[in-house]
Amino acid sequence: MSCGEVFPISDVSGVLWKKAALPCDITPFVRDDMVYMVLWYKNAETEPIYSFDVRNRPHNQAKLWSSPSAFGNRAVFSASPKPAQLHIDNVHVEDEAVYRCRVDFKNSPTRNVKVNFTVIIQPQRPTIYNVLHQEIETLLEHSNEGSTLSLICEVSGGRPAPEVSWYLAGKLIDNTYQREAPNLTVNQLNNLKLTRDHLNAQLTCEARNAPPSVEPVTKLVILNINLKPLKVEILQKSRALSAERDYEIECLAVGSRPSANISWYLGEKPVKHLAQKFPNADNQVISIMKYSPRIQDNGKLITCKAENPAIKDFVIEDKWTLNIQYFPQVTLKMGHNLDPRSIKEGDDVYFECEIRCNPKAFKQAWFHNGEEIHQNVTAGIILTDTSLVLQKVTKYASGNYTCMAANVEGKGTSNSVTLAIMCK
Repeated sequence: MSCGEVFPISDVSGVLWKKAALPCDITPFVRDDMVYMVLWYKNAETEPIYSFDVRNRPHNQAKLWSSPSAFGNRAVFSASPKPAQLHIDNVHVEDEAVYRCRVDFKNSPTRNVKVNFTVIIQPQRPTIYNVLHQEIETLLEHSNEGSTLSLICEVSGGRPAPEVSWYLAGKLIDNTYQREAPNLTVNQLNNLKLTRDHLNAQLTCEARNAPPSVEPVTKLVILNINLKPLKVEILQKSRALSAERDYEIECLAVGSRPSANISWYLGEKPVKHLAQKFPNADNQVISIMKYSPRIQDNGKLITCKAENPAIKDFVIEDKWTLNIQYFPQVTLKMGHNLDPRSIKEGDDVYFECEIRCNPKAFKQAWFHNGEEIHQNVTAGIILTDTSLVLQKVTKYASGNYTCMAANVEGKGTSNSVTLAIMCK
């Protein structure tokens, strides 16, 4: 080797404690030539640290030697790749150096190439903190859907200094890191808006300073999110209810995590001590309210409200206008301008029948002393749905009068009104 001779040089890096390969082109200058020996030198040393001797023998029977003070049994030369490679196992910091590969051929001049080998030291595993600088292990504390999340990732060590990035479900979301001390790199993730899709997602802090072929060092946390209810629904709202019967009304809440609290209201008043809650799969919960409708509840609203106990000020509700069916409630009165004590033969008398029912009555009837009255205009008996008119009454019209109405729920009979007629 002549003084001051310049050799081609290549830059190669390896990761501490992992494998590396130093390239060396051993292809002969001419086709019929062959390699005799490959020698490796470290820095400016004049004694080789590794030899590959194939003089008068095939490559697979090469005579190998590795200096115990350098690689020892951690190195082996492979002639088959192009270029050939000196493979190093379990890279040490002390392996960082400029290496010279000398190739001796049978006929051609000796070839020398240099490899500038750099040892990469991966950083320590990242540490994740919340904004209070409390370390987070694996499961993130409960956060609410719709809230924002801020975390700090700190990484110590690494040569060269690592790039520190945040990934959410494998997708890069933040790579704005800072070198805050000679040996500390920090990436602060600010105001990540949490949605339903983030439930159980992996949020990963990654520190990388090695080639893509080398796995980076990472730390991940699992997002643990309280979810708002998506829907609340009173089931079977199309049905009508019969008064004074017992029912179980179901309300389904979907999507809340933890399961939703369900509350019931009749009109503006809360219904207490009548509802039971049954958690179901897939973030569902069913509440069953036992209810006996009253006639006066007809037309009122039943409301079912659902809210996540961990998320304040977010309530969704469903309403149902009650259709309470009941048999006719019937009241009979004498005409308001008549004096029951002064009715005499020849007077006109009329009665009013008030009917309150749901649904509408399909039949009405009038009775005199228990006998049904039929319309007879000639005899002065005129019937309508709600009134009975008796024209020019005689003493035979005296007695007790009632009216009756019937619907699908049953029939109702009015109070009895007595008609007393004074004879002339």
